[in-house]
Amino acid sequence: MTGGETEPIPVVETGPAVDVQPVEPARSGAHAAPRRRRRRIRTAAALTVLTLTGAGVTVAAPWKSGSDTATTEPEPRSRTTKVIRTDLTDTRILDGVLGYGTPRTVNGVGNGTVTWLAASGTKVSRGEPLYRVDDRPVTVLYGSVPMYRRLEVPNTVGRDVRVIADNLRALGYEIGPQPVPGQTVTGPVPSAGTAGPGGERDAAVGKSSSETEERSSTGPSGPPASRTGSPERGTGPGSHSGSGTSTEQRLATGPVKVRSEDGVLTQSLINAIKRWQTSLGVPATGVIEPGDVVVFRNAVRVEGADVQPGDPAEGGLLRVTSTTRAVTVDINAGEVGDVQRGDAVNVRLPGGESATAEVASISRSAKGASEPGLPGELRVTVTVTFKNPGKAGRFHSAPVQVEFGSATRAGVLAVPLTALLALREGGYGLQRADGTLVAVRTGLIAKGMVEVSGDGIAEGVRVVTAS
Repeated sequence: MTGGETEPIPVVETGPAVDVQPVEPARSGAHAAPRRRRRRIRTAAALTVLTLTGAGVTVAAPWKSGSDTATTEPEPRSRTTKVIRTDLTDTRILDGVLGYGTPRTVNGVGNGTVTWLAASGTKVSRGEPLYRVDDRPVTVLYGSVPMYRRLEVPNTVGRDVRVIADNLRALGYEIGPQPVPGQTVTGPVPSAGTAGPGGERDAAVGKSSSETEERSSTGPSGPPASRTGSPERGTGPGSHSGSGTSTEQRLATGPVKVRSEDGVLTQSLINAIKRWQTSLGVPATGVIEPGDVVVFRNAVRVEGADVQPGDPAEGGLLRVTSTTRAVTVDINAGEVGDVQRGDAVNVRLPGGESATAEVASISRSAKGASEPGLPGELRVTVTVTFKNPGKAGRFHSAPVQVEFGSATRAGVLAVPLTALLALREGGYGLQRADGTLVAVRTGLIAKGMVEVSGDGIAEGVRVVTAS
């Protein structure tokens, strides 16, 4: 080698071609050799960086001050996450409609003509008229048992009597004491030579039928001591709807024990009925016909009418709903078994807000799907009510989405879905932080997390994840 020459640098073809500038001729003298070595090291290092960069790998090669050697930083570690123990709930998001729940049809009872109907959107509470038949009000009462018979004979016992007693008391009427549960009441006894409700005679609590007959026939108020045949139509406040006969009076020729849910048609209660009838502007007979009242659990909102004034008062008259907003969701009949009354759900409202709610009711009838393209698919209507009605927003009607939890796993080990690796031999595995690969069994998947179990997998173990 001569003083003006440089040694050639071998090029390894592991990347794209690189232009290398010619090296300045070395100086002669004692420092010529060290200069050539320094240039050769620097040029080779530059080639290495460029070659790896072209292959998709970046290596940082900073120089140490005053040193003839290069150092590289270690390759970045893979991102890891911990295996956690948590509760997982699989959710289904279904379309729903915000409104006032599923409407209920109110049917008229008996004969007569509709003369007035509460307007759509009206709230009707206890003691208020819902509609009028033959210009007599049909009043809303609260309870769980509808009026299904004529209430006329003293000491009639039943749950429907309890509805009348509870509502009149709530409306401020003095109804007197009611027999306590377990107390024996001498029920209405048919008169000699008569049978059935048409020939009933009242009886007093704890009194014989003969004593009762004497008291009733001489008392200043109350119905006659006996009747022959069924009462004529048109004599009671609800003549438009009554049949004039009592079908299930719980009549007895002996004592009747009062149950906890029963009421008793005492003389004091009959007197209270008369005062109530007077306030309604109807004849004060003390008799309640099935069509005189309509019983709901709470106040109702009128959704709309199916008849007009002047139409016959039979069949469907009005549609009513709850007074609080609710969401109705139509669910595939084959999947509604996963939904239970009282289940917690989440409602996504217009504008991006959410509100907690719960399943209030599940329809017992299925209907055909209204959406096109789903012929023959039966749907069941589920009604969802808000835990805080104020969270329902300002809309009275709007499309919403409801999140149902169809399955829940409590206290399971879980990792992000991105940590799962598909194994060549089938199934899934996880790569632990030390690089070892372990096969796992997967379970419920919910909100980007997956339930896992297997040897070497425990709470707190770190595993590699893709993100």
